[in-house]
Amino acid sequence: MIRLAEQWLAENVKQPVFGGVKTVTLPAEQRTALAARLMPALRGRISAGERKLGDFNDSAAVLEFVGSNDLAKLAALGTSCPDHFLRTKIRPLVLDFDPANPDIDAVLAGLDAALEAYRADYRAYHERCKRPNSPAVRDANPIIYLIPGVGMLSFAKDKATARIAGEFYINAINVMRGANGVDTYVGLPEQEAFDIEYWLLEEAKLQRMPKPKSLAGRVALVTGGAGGIGQAVARQLLQEGACVMLTDIDAEALEEARQNLLKIGGKDNVAAVRGDITSEAEVEALLSATALRFGGLDILVSNAGIASAAPLEDTTLEIWNRNQNILVTGYFLVSRGAFRLMKQQKIGGAMVFVASKNGLVASAGASAYCTAKAAEIHLARCVALEGAAIGVRVNVVNPDAVIRGSRIWDGKWKEERAASNKIDSDNIEEFYRQRSMLKLSVLPEDIAEAVYFMASDKSGKSTGNVLNVDAGNAAAFTR
Repeated sequence: MIRLAEQWLAENVKQPVFGGVKTVTLPAEQRTALAARLMPALRGRISAGERKLGDFNDSAAVLEFVGSNDLAKLAALGTSCPDHFLRTKIRPLVLDFDPANPDIDAVLAGLDAALEAYRADYRAYHERCKRPNSPAVRDANPIIYLIPGVGMLSFAKDKATARIAGEFYINAINVMRGANGVDTYVGLPEQEAFDIEYWLLEEAKLQRMPKPKSLAGRVALVTGGAGGIGQAVARQLLQEGACVMLTDIDAEALEEARQNLLKIGGKDNVAAVRGDITSEAEVEALLSATALRFGGLDILVSNAGIASAAPLEDTTLEIWNRNQNILVTGYFLVSRGAFRLMKQQKIGGAMVFVASKNGLVASAGASAYCTAKAAEIHLARCVALEGAAIGVRVNVVNPDAVIRGSRIWDGKWKEERAASNKIDSDNIEEFYRQRSMLKLSVLPEDIAEAVYFMASDKSGKSTGNVLNVDAGNAAAFTR
């Protein structure tokens, strides 16, 4: 019967779909760039009660609708099916944007007024339709945002709900297409819509929802995400409810890490983009990809790293520059970009630099590495000074001798440190365990726990601090 109805609707179209084309559709690259810039600004403005996660959709059905003459009229009528508007609210917010003159700054400047007008309209809808025993008005912010020539944004308390809300609104678009093509589309009557949205049994279901996890609604970016520490950190953040964007310069290892983490976080909450943190352009592209995928950024874990060892007289300028480029310049570029993004959102954030015990304790035969790690720690303190004014905390976790699962220790570094300490490379883990005060091995999971603590509200009054996770090393005691 449904197929017959679809066939009849297709064969009996009397008028141009959605009243015909009104605006141009921007090229795909321009659409995604605009969405990536707009999403953090929107997210910051609608996350006062709880942090929201975003989704961008520029499928053919969406672009046809947002570029049509009847966009504003049809969007204002609301959806026709209870399942639709329970996910999307009764109607979306259509942003005032002209793709023929794409002035994104004007859109950003008008967001506060547009959102306040929508909230006022939603509260008035609640006031008109409420009954004596109706629940109080809920979050009055829009869920669906339509942008002519660009596409659709959707925001909700988690990524899956945001994505599904967008999919439901596409269903609503398809209903409008069929109805308007053969006759006139009619939305659900307002009172009926309200009675379903604020149905007491629906309210009871909402009240029974489990308490959100500690990082629910947070977006994390983890550099060096393909390594042992990077994957352990990402796993910990996912288990605490965050969405995670992984990046690494090794595309093959990054994809393997992504596949491993999909089993924990699922496809909605895990993403990966190959990137070189020493490239300013690639860092900007990485942050844009994070904003486009999840709506913004709350947590930066700077973990990308290398290690090298050589006596001073054998340390080449190439070795020195490579350490500086990755461990200092790379950390600067990523933290600067994350700072700008968090400042735009205006909802605070946390940065955690994964440095090293060697940033505090000099080590013979590793001057390039130790110097770069010391600079990394001091950079974190400098960023903490400026971040405090916008609610961005910056702290450092200092590991020591994290050997298991480490791509660094699988390489030349292991042999170099073994030679420096005059031991066999097969005994390196036991050597470092016995060297520690607690006689314990430090594992990637131990670093992940420390990073989680520094990234979460558990350390909400800590910034500019250094947390050593080294099983005890007196020379590294901070002072």
